Amino acid sequence: MKQFKILFSSILPSFGTASHTEVLKPTQSNAQSLRLKELTRTKYNYTYGEDEVVSTFVTAFYDAVLLYAYALNDSIALLGEQQALRQPINGTHLAQLMWGRSFKGITGNVTIDSNGDRISNYSLLDLNPDTGLFEVVANYYYGGGLQFVEGKAIHWAGDRTKAPPDRPTCGFDGSLCPDNSLPGYAILSLVLGVCVVCMGIASIVGYRHYKLEAEINSMTWKVNPNDVLSCNPSRGHRGSFHSMVKRGSQATIYSEDLNSLPGDRQIYIHFGFYKGCKVAIKKINVQNLSLTRSLMLEFKRMKDIQHDHLVRFYGACLDLHPEPFILTEYCPKGSLQDILENETIKLDWMFKISLMHDIVKGMAFLHSTDLHSHGSLKSSNCVVDSRFV
Repeated sequence: MKQFKILFSSILPSFGTASHTEVLKPTQSNAQSLRLKELTRTKYNYTYGEDEVVSTFVTAFYDAVLLYAYALNDSIALLGEQQALRQPINGTHLAQLMWGRSFKGITGNVTIDSNGDRISNYSLLDLNPDTGLFEVVANYYYGGGLQFVEGKAIHWAGDRTKAPPDRPTCGFDGSLCPDNSLPGYAILSLVLGVCVVCMGIASIVGYRHYKLEAEINSMTWKVNPNDVLSCNPSRGHRGSFHSMVKRGSQATIYSEDLNSLPGDRQIYIHFGFYKGCKVAIKKINVQNLSLTRSLMLEFKRMKDIQHDHLVRFYGACLDLHPEPFILTEYCPKGSLQDILENETIKLDWMFKISLMHDIVKGMAFLHSTDLHSHGSLKSSNCVVDSRFV
C-alpha cells in the first residue's frame, strides 16, 4: 500500500463537473440528484438506494437528450411546425443549433462553444499522504476562473514546496540552452585522429615485435668454435706456449702461469681469447639441448646486458662437437668463495661492505631487466676481477 502511495503522490488528476458532481454547490447538487431519482421512480419504476450515487453516465445522457430537445425545438420554430413535419431532419443544421448554447442541466450549467465542444468545470485532486485518499484542492469554473479550496494545500512529490517548472530548463526543443555539441567536422576529425593514433600504436607494436623476432633469429650470441683461441692451464707446462694446426683451422692453446692467491692457493681457470677479448670458457654438460625460442630469447637478453657489477656474457656454442660451452668475462682473481676460504687474506669491514655494495648494485640492475633474477646466487658464482688487490 505504501508503494502505491509513493507512485500516486506525484499525480494530480482533474475531473470535469459533468462526471464529478461533488464540485457543485451542495444544495444545487442535492436538489438535482433528488429530482433525477424522483423521475426514475415515477416514470421508470426504479428506486435508488438511500446512499446510492446517480451514475455519471445517466446524468450525462440526460443532459445530452435535453440538449437535443432544445435544438429540435429551435429547428421546428425556424421551419414552422407544418414544414418541419413534411421534410426530413437535416442533421448538420440540427447540430449547428446546439453550438453556442447554454442551459441548466441535471449536472449544472451546460455550455457548448461555437465549435460544438462542451465547456466544463474541473476539479483538481491531490493525494493526502496521511489518509491515502484523493481530496479536492481546487476547482476551475468556466467564467469564474481557478478557485482553491480553503484549508487545502497541494502535497508536491519529492518533498518539494512548490510546483515544478512548467517547461524544461532548456525548453522542450533545447533551444533555450547554448549548443555545446561538437560540429560534424570536429567529430569526424576526432574519429580520424583516434584511428591514426591506433594505427600508429599498432604499427609501433608490430615493428617492435618484428624487430625482436629478427634479433632472436639472428642469434648474435652464437659462437663459432673456430673463433675461440683456447688456453688451458697445465701444472706441467708453466709459461710454455703450444700451437697446432688442426684440419686447416688454426687454434692456439696457451698454458699460462696459474693464477694464485696469497698463501700458495692456486686457482685453475679455463680461459681463452675470443675476438681479441680474454674470456672464461665454461663447458655445458648436456647431451640433448633443444634450441627453443625461449632459450634463444634468454641468450639474447643475457648478451644485451652490460653493467660494471655483472659478468659480461659473450655468447655460447651449442655444437655437440667438440662440446657445448659458454663464454663470459674473464675474472683472474677467482670467486668470492675462494677469497673467503683463504685464511691468509684479512678482509676489513670497509672491504666487506664494498663487496656487498657491488653485489647489491649488480642484483638491483639485473632485477630491472627482462631476466628479472639471477637464478643461482652464491659465493662461488660471485667472481672477482683484476681490480681486487
